[in-house]
Amino acid sequence: MLALGKFPEVSLEQARCRRDEAKQLLNEGKHPGRERKAAKLRRVATNTNTFETIALDCLEIRGKRLNPKYHRQIIARMKQHVFPMIGPLPVSEITIPHVVQVIEKIARRGTVETAHRMKQNIGQVFRYAAQRGMCQFNPAADMRDLLPQTEERHHACVSPAELPDLLKAMENYDGEFLTKAALKLVALTFVRTNELIGAKWAEIDLSKAEWNIPAERMKMRRPHFVPLSKQAVEILQSLHKMTEGKEHLFHSQPGQTKHISNGAMLMALRRMGYHGRMTGHGFRSLASTILNEQGYSPDAIERQLAHQDEDRIRSAYNRAEYRNDRIKMMQDWADYLDRVRNRSEKEALKAA
Repeated sequence: MLALGKFPEVSLEQARCRRDEAKQLLNEGKHPGRERKAAKLRRVATNTNTFETIALDCLEIRGKRLNPKYHRQIIARMKQHVFPMIGPLPVSEITIPHVVQVIEKIARRGTVETAHRMKQNIGQVFRYAAQRGMCQFNPAADMRDLLPQTEERHHACVSPAELPDLLKAMENYDGEFLTKAALKLVALTFVRTNELIGAKWAEIDLSKAEWNIPAERMKMRRPHFVPLSKQAVEILQSLHKMTEGKEHLFHSQPGQTKHISNGAMLMALRRMGYHGRMTGHGFRSLASTILNEQGYSPDAIERQLAHQDEDRIRSAYNRAEYRNDRIKMMQDWADYLDRVRNRSEKEALKAA
């Protein structure tokens, strides 16, 4: 027995058609009632599983592992470039041409790098949907030839041969003390600029010469240990006297809960004559190049740079294995910078 609808809303002719369809399902070994319920569920899912809905769910889960600023940028770009075109469409109905149209429109605006990033983000959304049975395939899976390759951009960085002059310029910089201290510490620790300027006194243990950066402030969302050389500790002790009662090491003048911007260091480098030639991030490249050339363990260097190891088991092993090596390496690095700067100063005196 199967209800076919109410008369007169459903005419006799319509009822006979539905009866014949039900008989056909029975002949195929299917239950008409269960098939009807399944079709209804599919219609509901189609209406609710739009690309925008699924994308926001996916981004909410991914956001727990991403830097908050980067996470907000992805959502903003999706809302600007992707949702207006395919956001209302059910994920199961979006085809390769739909995605191509979105990506090519972004690229035509001259933002090829943004197009590459959006292609990657769209693909992640479809993988998320496919894993949960909301679609059968990823229409953004293979678009290798769709966009031109973008040139890899590197942060401006002087060569190792130019390091003596840079250190001398930093030592003679007569600008704000906080900015000068920030430049010296980023050279000594080679952390990322945002990790430095956002540093809090609660993360620093001067008695143990340690700086432990919490996961939420790290790019890879993983706690990071920074051994502090004697030179770094001396700078931090001077800073502590100046910033007693402040939350941040490099607090901004207007309030106690804010810190200086990345622009402060860039402006100082510009005043020293290094505009377009050096950035705070450049010290990471310098340290990596010089330490590798001097024969230090590449694994210890990579761990100190807080680069992500794709092998999680190996990553956990490295954290434990290279701690002592990194402590020695960071003190050696600070001593090396002192020797380079002192040599530069002696050469300058001889020339005079």
